[in-house]
Amino acid sequence: MRRGSHLFVADYGSQLSVLQRYGINSYSVRGRDYRFANDDPTDLRYENIIILNRYRGVRQFAEKGFVRYKAVIHVKSNYVIGKYNSEAEAAIAYNKAADILIKNGIKKNFSVNYVEDLTPSQYADIYHKTKISEKIYGLKV
Repeated sequence: MRRGSHLFVADYGSQLSVLQRYGINSYSVRGRDYRFANDDPTDLRYENIIILNRYRGVRQFAEKGFVRYKAVIHVKSNYVIGKYNSEAEAAIAYNKAADILIKNGIKKNFSVNYVEDLTPSQYADIYHKTKISEKIYGLKV
């Protein structure tokens, strides 16, 4: 269906963006979070859509020829949590920063990332070893 320039589908009474059916979140930015393999945004085949950033607050970037991941959280403005070697590590860092901010009294409903590829013990190890920017610890209400 179409309303203005917005394309959507109605799934069981809920309106979803067409791209949400393909695993692309509504806040995603084309070119940063996803891209089309053949550069045709009207070709919505699964094999044409390449998702670059699967997790909230995680952005892929290149540094000295290597692919790295930056975790960013928004509290009145964007704060860089840190730069990490894996996408899962950056997603866990985002979760840890959200936990710290909630503990410090920030009343915001942070959507945490669910990392499917890890066991609970692997997740816990990465969670405890992950370093977080000191700016995050200093944010208060």
